[in-house]
Amino acid sequence: MGEAGERLLSTEELAKLSQPPRADLVEALADGPETAVEVFRRIDRAYRNFIDGFGAWIATTQRFVADRYGIEGLAQVVSADDAYRSALLHGLTYEDVAGRHQTDRADAIVHLIADSDPEAALAAFDALEASYRRIHDVERDRVASVLSQVYRAWGPDVLEESIRFSGEETLLGWMPHDVARPAEVRVRQWAAMQKGNFADITVTETDDAFTITLHPCGTCGRQVSDGCYGENLDLAVVAEDHPLTFGQGPAPIYRTHVAVMHFVVPMERTGVPWPVIQCPKGLDAEPCRVVLFKDPEATPPEAYGFATS
Repeated sequence: MGEAGERLLSTEELAKLSQPPRADLVEALADGPETAVEVFRRIDRAYRNFIDGFGAWIATTQRFVADRYGIEGLAQVVSADDAYRSALLHGLTYEDVAGRHQTDRADAIVHLIADSDPEAALAAFDALEASYRRIHDVERDRVASVLSQVYRAWGPDVLEESIRFSGEETLLGWMPHDVARPAEVRVRQWAAMQKGNFADITVTETDDAFTITLHPCGTCGRQVSDGCYGENLDLAVVAEDHPLTFGQGPAPIYRTHVAVMHFVVPMERTGVPWPVIQCPKGLDAEPCRVVLFKDPEATPPEAYGFATS
């Protein structure tokens, strides 16, 4: 783990972390097929991991509801209406759905790279990335729809419990491994994750921390911009001054997981957030920031109040 006050990455390395996945692939293609295949597989995995993560979140939320409220309760959170509207909003295609769980498209790109046909490989990558983005956005909206249904049926306290349950079943299991890694390893992983979330990012470094600025983030930030909290989808807005909103409601329903999964539960377990995530206030789609302190245990208390900016 890097010591606070020690710069760990060069300006060039930070710029490379900040560039979009396509630029990563273009650079790798110039280095030869072996490097390009490795980089492409990493990009492809990041996109698929995020999409699969949405599915796990939906499943664990439905399990929470079924355990708590039975079949009658579960029936209140399985409406597909929002998913249909989201698919129309984002232009989901038959080819997207048919190829979602197949590796054929990615394997075809690997063959093009191996055949030293970079132009065809990039064209195929552009098509695959666009397809992943449509699938990602529909799955993201499905998560927010299920959370909306929980909130509207049972209120903010039950919503918080459901997010806690899902976090403990999924993302939070990774926390002990993540915080034990060197800071320069963590920032590379978190930057790759945000790219897999279709965020445009800029990575900077200070003596004590790395900051990944998302402008906007790929989830609630783009949902707000796409009108998902208005007439397009009518996803829920949590109005209460509640821990879900850092006591500063209103907040988009998707954003409420930040309070639970990255502040409430991590601080119960370790005394510090994991990591500090600074979200915009209200229904703004302004940039947000992921702050990774080089020594997580030394996260300063004043950072805890930076949950909303």
